[in-house]
Amino acid sequence: MPALGVLRTRTGLTGRGWTFLAFGGLLALVGIWQGIAPAIQFGALVGLLPVAAALLIRGPRSDLQLQRTLSARELFSGDELRVTVSVRGRFPRGRSLLLEDLADPALGGAHRFALNGMTGQGISRPHYRVRVGARGQHHLGPMRIHVIDRFGMIHRVITVGDRDEVLVAPRVVPLDPLVLGGVALGAGSGHLGTPGQAADDVIPRDYRPGDEVRRIDWKASARTGALMVRSEEHPWRSALTVVVDLHEDDHRGVEPDSSVDTALSAAASIGALALSNGWDLTVLTTDDDLLFAGSPVTGVDQERRALLLALATAPLSHIPVPSRELGYTSAAAGPVILIAGAVSLPAARVLSGVGAHSPQRMLLALAAEQWAAPARRATASGPERSSGQLSVTAEALAVFRGSGWRVSRVERDTGVAAGWSALGVR
Repeated sequence: MPALGVLRTRTGLTGRGWTFLAFGGLLALVGIWQGIAPAIQFGALVGLLPVAAALLIRGPRSDLQLQRTLSARELFSGDELRVTVSVRGRFPRGRSLLLEDLADPALGGAHRFALNGMTGQGISRPHYRVRVGARGQHHLGPMRIHVIDRFGMIHRVITVGDRDEVLVAPRVVPLDPLVLGGVALGAGSGHLGTPGQAADDVIPRDYRPGDEVRRIDWKASARTGALMVRSEEHPWRSALTVVVDLHEDDHRGVEPDSSVDTALSAAASIGALALSNGWDLTVLTTDDDLLFAGSPVTGVDQERRALLLALATAPLSHIPVPSRELGYTSAAAGPVILIAGAVSLPAARVLSGVGAHSPQRMLLALAAEQWAAPARRATASGPERSSGQLSVTAEALAVFRGSGWRVSRVERDTGVAAGWSALGVR
C-alpha cells in the first residue's frame, strides 16, 4: 500500500455529538414553546456545536504516506504473519489517529492501532502479528483512518490504500524420498515427454501423406527400401497421479486442525516431492475433478506454487459418494496414490478400481475420527461401535488390499510423514 490514495470518506456523529444535537434541539423547542428567548439561543448554540465541529475537522494531510510490509505472502496453516505499517507524514500536534487494517477472518479480522501526533517528516512503524487460520487466498486491507475532532463529536472514516494477497496453503512436510525414488515404486513407469522438449532419440517411421519433405530420412529409406521420415520421440519421464478425497462427510475436525487439511497437506507434500524429483504430476479428486497438472520441465518453483494455490483453494465436495466415471483410471500412466478419509464400504468398492492399469497403487487412509471433537470421539467409542461403523473402516481397507493396493494409516499423533514412510516398507 504505497502513497495515500483516498478511496472513500464517511463522516458521522459520535455518541457525544448526537447527545449535543438532541439536547440543543430539545432545549430550543422548549424555549419556543415557553417563549424563552435565552433558552432558544442556548439550545441553538449547543445544537450547532456538532455542525461547527464537522466543518472544522480536518483529515490527515494529503502528503501522508502509508506502506504495509508483510513478513511473507505464502504461509502454511498455523504460521505467524508479521505485518508492519509504515506511516510517514505530518498531522496537527496533539492529534491522534486510529488506524484500522481490514482483513479476512482467516487473518484475524480487522486490526486497530493508534498513532500519536507526528511533526515534521516523522515516521511511525507500528506492527502486529497474525496467526493465520484456514487455507485459501485471503486479503489484507484496505486501511481505514479514523479521525475524531477535539471535542469528540464527529467521527470521520477515510478508507485508503490497496489490498495485499496472502496465500495460506496446506503445510508441506518433508517426506522420505526413497518411497518415491525407485525403492518402493520401481523404475520405468512414466510417459513420453511433452513435444517441444529435448529430442535426443530419433526413430524413423513410414512416410505418411502430409509429412514434410525435410523430415525424410534418406539413409533409413535406402536401408529399408521404403520412404521413411524422422519421428522425434522424447525420453520417458516418470509420472505420478495423486487422488484426494475431499468429501465433507469423510472428514472430521475444523480447519485448520482437521482431517481434510491433513489430506491436502499429504497431497502437497507428495506433489512437492514428486516435482523436485522430476516427476510429472496430476492431482485429482475422487469426483474426477482436475486440481492440478504440471511438469517440472516448466520450472519446479513455479509448478510448486501453482500446486499449493490449487490445493489451498480446492473446495469440499458435498456429493455423498465418489464419482463412478473415474475417467482418470485409464489416464494414470504411472503410480497412483489415493489419500482418503473415513471411506465407507460402498465407496471403497468404487475407489479400489482407481488406476487399474497402474504399476503401483498406494492408499494413505486417514484415521479421520481422531480429528473429531472430544464429544464426538467419545460417542464414536460407544454407540457407533455397536452399529458397526468403525468395523466398516477395517472392511474398506481389506477391499483395497484385496485389489492390490498397498495401504498405510495416517494417525493424528504420528502425522503424514510416518504414514508415507510405512508405504515404503515391504
